[in-house]
Amino acid sequence: VGLDVMGRVIEIASGMPFDRFVDTRIFAPLKMTSSYWTVPQAEARRLATNYAWTGDALVPLDPAATSVYLRPPSFPYGGAGLVMSARDYDRFLHMLADGGTLDGVRIMKPETVRLAMSNLLPAGVTFGGVGGATGGAAANAVPMGYGAGGSVYLADGPGGMPSKGTYGWGGAAGTVAFVDPVKRVRGTIMVNYFPADRWPVRQETVQALAADLSRFKR
Repeated sequence: VGLDVMGRVIEIASGMPFDRFVDTRIFAPLKMTSSYWTVPQAEARRLATNYAWTGDALVPLDPAATSVYLRPPSFPYGGAGLVMSARDYDRFLHMLADGGTLDGVRIMKPETVRLAMSNLLPAGVTFGGVGGATGGAAANAVPMGYGAGGSVYLADGPGGMPSKGTYGWGGAAGTVAFVDPVKRVRGTIMVNYFPADRWPVRQETVQALAADLSRFKR
């Protein structure tokens, strides 16, 4: 809810609807051409079906042909509701990893990026981490803080991956995204099923990435 309220604050400060602000200030400069609150009919064929597990059966929960994302939302949410391609998500993460710029276009000041990806919680306040239901680990031993709409690692993960300071989040249907500013690594995992912790995709993917990176250190 806090991010939805922030969306309204942005509307007041910018003098434009939140969706237009995001399109104008983020999507267009970053050439994120497949990011929508409402997927156009012309793009419907590219939309993935969302599934839910019922026992061992995978059942369509939001079929692409009749998806809720083909219809306009009640309002452009600040904290949910965007549909985008893996390419677009990666371009946004790439911009964060490069300190607010991509392809010579600056979206944010470097200090703004550093602040957004830092732990913004007051001293003594803790964050339980990204839960299994949102693409995270059901039990995360690494202490975490919370930045501008995402989790922040307060210590290195197992084997040094992710690094302390890694920023990211997980989606309800298993999407995972992160930026490791120390190792200058970013990652996006696109899956579409509930519950998100059916398989430990987040943990095992990061472990596999760490193993691959370790080979280049030798």
